[in-house]
Amino acid sequence: MSFDNIKIYMQNGKLTDLEINYYINKLKKIYQSKKLQRISFILGEDYIDLRYMFEAYPFERIWRIPSKK
Repeated sequence: MSFDNIKIYMQNGKLTDLEINYYINKLKKIYQSKKLQRISFILGEDYIDLRYMFEAYPFERIWRIPSKK
């Protein structure tokens, strides 16, 4: 399942589109500088376990080379 280019995985049940949208918007509000890539909903009897992953951003390594004295 996919929603707004975010992959969605469900375990132990199903949520409505309204509930999925609520959790995705909440995560987007909390982590505004990151782009959500994937979210997993693991449904229990009295709880929902959310596991989410963000898109990686380019990493540039900085090398320090000591100079000889």
